[in-house]
Amino acid sequence: MNDMQKWTLFKVSFIMVLIWGTSALHAQDPFFNQFSTNESVFNPSLVGYKGSLSFQSAFKSQWGGSGVQDFRSGRISIEESVPCSIFDYGFNFGFNEEGEGLLRRVDIGFRFAGVVPFDWGPSRHNLRIGGGLQWSVNRVDYTRLTFSDQLDPKYGLYDRLGIANPTGFVPPNEGRSNWFFTPSMGISHRILIDHSNPGSSTILYGIAIHNAFSIGSGSFTGNEESILGIGTKIPTRYSAFATWEFIPYFQRKTFISIRPLMVIEFQEQLSYLNTGLRISLNRLVAVGAYYHSNKAPEMGVNTRWLTFNVELGIPTSNKQRIELGFAYTNNLSGVRNYLGGMLEFSLIIHLASSPVCKLAGREDWIPYGDHMRCPTSAFTNSRRKMYENIWYK
Repeated sequence: MNDMQKWTLFKVSFIMVLIWGTSALHAQDPFFNQFSTNESVFNPSLVGYKGSLSFQSAFKSQWGGSGVQDFRSGRISIEESVPCSIFDYGFNFGFNEEGEGLLRRVDIGFRFAGVVPFDWGPSRHNLRIGGGLQWSVNRVDYTRLTFSDQLDPKYGLYDRLGIANPTGFVPPNEGRSNWFFTPSMGISHRILIDHSNPGSSTILYGIAIHNAFSIGSGSFTGNEESILGIGTKIPTRYSAFATWEFIPYFQRKTFISIRPLMVIEFQEQLSYLNTGLRISLNRLVAVGAYYHSNKAPEMGVNTRWLTFNVELGIPTSNKQRIELGFAYTNNLSGVRNYLGGMLEFSLIIHLASSPVCKLAGREDWIPYGDHMRCPTSAFTNSRRKMYENIWYK
């Protein structure tokens, strides 16, 4: 390699360092639009709060357009509500793929939550405290990138024989970052306003911190996400939510619930606000509409969007239930004229069983039906752990 080629390679590498270093300062974790089927993603204290052993999956496609490959995000998780204990837990796996797969991220982790129940007059309360231990890795497909030392001044990317010009760039660590630590902590408070009223309202709110801390600076213990090994750390993400479910109609075994929702998130210089409303009939069908906005940048126009979603709850037996979710998002500004909207799908299978309780010598079933007091929340007599009560009939 002559001096000119070395100088060209140095310039390319320096530019890449600047690009990756700058973009990391404004990095954003993968996100999902549907809060009601991704609760523990927003706040780890909500892991297992539905009241079942559940197998969950979600997939999101966004920012596709003419000649532009859409970005894709997905997750798979297992969560268990443990009625014989004050703890619930879950395992999660996720991926995020940007553009045409040039940049990929993989997440693997474990979430857990503990419940502190207490009464205050006619109201019942659950204070849920949770955390998540998660590790992530980034990878860039450098074989699909073009470097300046590959450009022939006359023939471009190919030589006079039509053979692709090689590059002198050698990807560090085979083009991937070290595994970095992305733990989370969260707290939420669930309030059943009047336990003696079958149509009582329920309030649920909470806050969470993601990428909360690191343990040292090494692989698996630090939170350096840089692929080039320049020390750039994943920014901390703050999340808060509040929802209130009230029952305008309740007659025998039929009820209608309305649930306003607000979600706020901050990460580095990015901010996000989601407000909307969800209407449900007997936990069997639900429709919702949500408006998403964000902080305006110093230059240009950020994209705001409107999401419409439909959820179906299908009881296949007394001990099994399937939930399907679909959301369509339409861009209202910013990239609206260039990129399409977002599509998000979710599938959840609930089982009324508890493997942990069975291993502990307790009953291998979820006994919430025998202790049901209202359509919005179920609890057990011993622990008074309130759940979403998806088994209501």
